[in-house]
Amino acid sequence: MKISEPATHFPKPLLWSLGLLSAAILFKLFNQLNADYDLWWHIFIGKDIILKGALERYDIYSFTAAGQPYINHEWLSEIIMAGAYLLFGDAGLLLWRWSTVILIILLSFNLIRLLARHNLSRIITGLCAGVVLGPGISFRVQIFSFFFLLVLLNLIYMKRARDGFPSVYGVSLLFVFWANLHGAVVLGLLVWFVYVLEHIYLINRNNRLKVLLLSILFPTAATLINPYGPGLWKFVYHELSNPLSAKYITEWQRFAFAPREIPFFGVMVVTWASYFFSGREKGRSETVMLCIASVMGIMSVRNTPLFVILALPSMAFHFDGLLQRLLNKAGRGQRLSPIPIRICALLFVGLSVFFFIRGLPDRWEVSAGMDPIPVQTAAFLKENGFKGNLWVPLHFGGYALFHLYPDISVSIDGRWAMVYNRNIMKDSMDFSFHGTGAKWKKILEKYEADFAMVEPGNPALEEMSRDLNWVWVFHENHVGLLVKKDYLPLLPSPLKLPEKMPPAWP
Repeated sequence: MKISEPATHFPKPLLWSLGLLSAAILFKLFNQLNADYDLWWHIFIGKDIILKGALERYDIYSFTAAGQPYINHEWLSEIIMAGAYLLFGDAGLLLWRWSTVILIILLSFNLIRLLARHNLSRIITGLCAGVVLGPGISFRVQIFSFFFLLVLLNLIYMKRARDGFPSVYGVSLLFVFWANLHGAVVLGLLVWFVYVLEHIYLINRNNRLKVLLLSILFPTAATLINPYGPGLWKFVYHELSNPLSAKYITEWQRFAFAPREIPFFGVMVVTWASYFFSGREKGRSETVMLCIASVMGIMSVRNTPLFVILALPSMAFHFDGLLQRLLNKAGRGQRLSPIPIRICALLFVGLSVFFFIRGLPDRWEVSAGMDPIPVQTAAFLKENGFKGNLWVPLHFGGYALFHLYPDISVSIDGRWAMVYNRNIMKDSMDFSFHGTGAKWKKILEKYEADFAMVEPGNPALEEMSRDLNWVWVFHENHVGLLVKKDYLPLLPSPLKLPEKMPPAWP
């Protein structure tokens, strides 16, 4: 990629004000402090690892998969998150999240700086990237992969700027850490292989085969330095090939023009238009990455942040070329009047203040957000001393683990393919979505559940209400508690109602 210097003048007041506006918008986008459903079980598992000083190799937290192998590909991420929380509470989680976010932003802009020369295109590219990446930046371990993927791309392009290529040993060390933080390390390897193959193709050496083998074998071997060895790869394959994930889990589903997905689609269209009309050379690796990124983004909603990271080199380089062509045609050497420039600059500054204020939270603490969580039901279970096997919807499993274990074991939780086999996954989804015809009852009896959290949208709700062997004992707006009749004698009489509590973290 040969990058020409910008030939088009653009008023500095507009650049500065646009940069300020972009920073304010990014602050609002990235300062989302809502707890994700997964946060509860990440902190729970991380805390358990810290207290025990060891990983659980077999599941002890559920009753459906008890004793099954547990491939925790996120163990180091959970230690970091739980450690931050145990040391500093909410402030620790905020510090961890914002530290990682700032590094992600800096790495993104450094990559843009390397590949785009016009400051206006740098600002617009950064804003486009932030709009797509922002929704994926939550209290989740995925942001470690965002960070490492950007580190890898920065290493590649910083070396390219000096006509070099990153050290295989340095990259291998990167993969050692990545393999213990998040399973998306396999995507990092794919990216590395694409750039390695291009590098091998372009170099004029007799030892190409040796360079190729070293560049592939060392980083690949580095990913095996984890508590599970090749088992990590087996897990990743099992997860990626799981049809139940795409069928039932929203973030695994295909692009469908949902409101959250529109920014991704818009940025993808702009990126491809820039690619074709920038007038610049199309690099092999960048083209491959853009194709892979686009397919990934369309195939799964959870991949849209990865799309913008993988496509960032093409986006920055070709949008910069397209913008300069457009500015050259529009300008024709004429300069704008200073009055409209100043008016626009003031408008952008005003909008910057607006977005910055809107991005400030009422309080700097982790919020429960708008997602329903079974606060009262969990409190009811604790208040009345329930012990046993609790059937839960997938998204409530982490909350139940955090608050009710070890007295209560859950049927499923966000660890999903790390622990549960596909039969358990299918039964869990069937209970929630296809339980009519007494199927719900057969599932509870199959796994020997003592009680169950049931959401109002469950199609078998009416059947449950008529069944003489199961009794409703508690309700809140978004969940009810169904208890096996034989279990009732073990409970206090009368049952105690917990104090009313608003939804809040933790």
